[in-house]
Amino acid sequence: MVLFREENTGRTVRFDCSDLPVSPPVRDWLVRRLAERAGARSGVKRATSFRTGYQVVRDFARVLAHCEPSPGRPADITAGHIKAFKARYEDPQTRRTCVARLRIVLRGCTELPEAARRELFETRLPVKQVSEQVTAYSEDDWQQIMTALRRDVRLCRDRIRNGIHLLERLRAGDLGGDSPNAEPARLLDLFARTGDLPRQSDGGGTPAVQRCGGVTALVRMLTLSQQEATAFALLLSILTAENIGTVAKWPAAHARPDGSGDGAVAVALVEQRKPRRGPDREQRVAAVEDLPVSLRTVLERVQEDEPLFHSPLQIYELLLELTSPARLISGLTGAFVHRRLANPTKSDALWSDEIRVERWARTRGFPPAKLAREDGPPGIDVRRIRQTALEIQRRPVSHATRTLRDHYLRRSRTVRDQSKHVVAEALHEEVGKAREAAKVVVLPSRLLDLAAEELDTAAAEAGLEPTTLKNMLSGELDTAVVSCRDHRDSPHAPPGVACPASFLHSCLNCPNARALPHQLPIQVALHDRLEALRPNMDPALWDMRYATPLARLSDILGHYSAAEREHARGSATDRHHTLITSLLDGRTDVR
Repeated sequence: MVLFREENTGRTVRFDCSDLPVSPPVRDWLVRRLAERAGARSGVKRATSFRTGYQVVRDFARVLAHCEPSPGRPADITAGHIKAFKARYEDPQTRRTCVARLRIVLRGCTELPEAARRELFETRLPVKQVSEQVTAYSEDDWQQIMTALRRDVRLCRDRIRNGIHLLERLRAGDLGGDSPNAEPARLLDLFARTGDLPRQSDGGGTPAVQRCGGVTALVRMLTLSQQEATAFALLLSILTAENIGTVAKWPAAHARPDGSGDGAVAVALVEQRKPRRGPDREQRVAAVEDLPVSLRTVLERVQEDEPLFHSPLQIYELLLELTSPARLISGLTGAFVHRRLANPTKSDALWSDEIRVERWARTRGFPPAKLAREDGPPGIDVRRIRQTALEIQRRPVSHATRTLRDHYLRRSRTVRDQSKHVVAEALHEEVGKAREAAKVVVLPSRLLDLAAEELDTAAAEAGLEPTTLKNMLSGELDTAVVSCRDHRDSPHAPPGVACPASFLHSCLNCPNARALPHQLPIQVALHDRLEALRPNMDPALWDMRYATPLARLSDILGHYSAAEREHARGSATDRHHTLITSLLDGRTDVR
């Protein structure tokens, strides 16, 4: 028998292991392994989590009992026994899950033989199939959920603040005996001191209680309902992107390193626990932050209380304010203390800090997640809530950056689509920069006409020395299809060394290159020849050799009109065609 005591609730659950169909030594060994899994040093804190290990141990024992021979001791377990356990599960996903659970139970066990250990821990598990994709809520569904949460917070805020104010007025002596609020104030004072209201023998309120609205109305003037506490937990989970199970256990005690809001950055430090991390890493501190002053100012212009629903700190402080009377009455220390109206078991369980998401969803008109329809209200799923919050915040919360990127954001269709757009824009921008840098400067006819009359003015406009421009116009600086400003000042060679670059592939991508009108015939002819080669070559080979030169030539030709290009096409000489053939054959390149 293994007794498991839940850490949070104190509930003890019995797990019977007396009927495991294996030999006593093997049964005792399996029970010891289970007991270690339930120990204080384990990360298992709930009976439902422990039950999964218990069930897989029972399955393993059944497999061992049906094997021939059945092991009499742990040292008799072989790799064949482990294979038989794996073969028990036909579904790959079920096999993966159960083998992983058995690994957890038997991890670190020195009594397991080496062959069986290798078969269990070193063989690859079946590939995990994602059967259920956790997706973020759509914007419309998200707004429906947020509207319901904000409504609950506003209603309970106004109600409890009015109740606290009424109680304070009574205790300050501001309510006379003839005041219509005196009687409900006295009942609230009694409730704040004793935790209950005057009742009749049947458990209902006395006539005085009934005159003031009844037990429910009076109790709710100083306490949250369980649904309202759940609304606060959901809202804090959304604003912080923490797991709601972690948020629900937040204490009221916290630290304010900012001096209670006097500093530039308002933040409260709240201790929280994540038991699944194990005893060494389960404790951590959550920083519950306020909004920057500038953002609060902008939101206040929209609506007076709008900053409240965007600030985790303001929501947390409001929660502590509204639950303060409940903590004084009950003696509980949690942040989400509330009072149930009735409890069939014992009166001290009327005060609780337990939240029930499914109950809140049902009472607010939201269907269970599995029954939600596309044309109806969204189903409330805490996993989808956190997924949506993380997609909005885009920062890691209680996990590593890699976990956020590879687990939460990677499975998001919205993030993937946005990432594609961002990457595409960046690539287009870089391609545009590359194309802009690769463009050959084309000297227009107007500039050449100006050079014939005022060489210095034309050279200054072209960014060249007058002598260089003059030599370009005379053709002395021509390469194959363009002119070169200075072949001894090349980016492809040290200063003073003649440029060794290819006339076809490098000249058209060189900052020294200049295109002049008298070179248009050979440029058109080369462009046509490259286009003619495209259908007669392997596409990949053509792209590698000629796609870039063709694109640069197309850019040069774009500076001329269609009539100018057509006239140049008819002006190409045999010398031009011979030079083009040499370029394509590589005879002009330095060997």
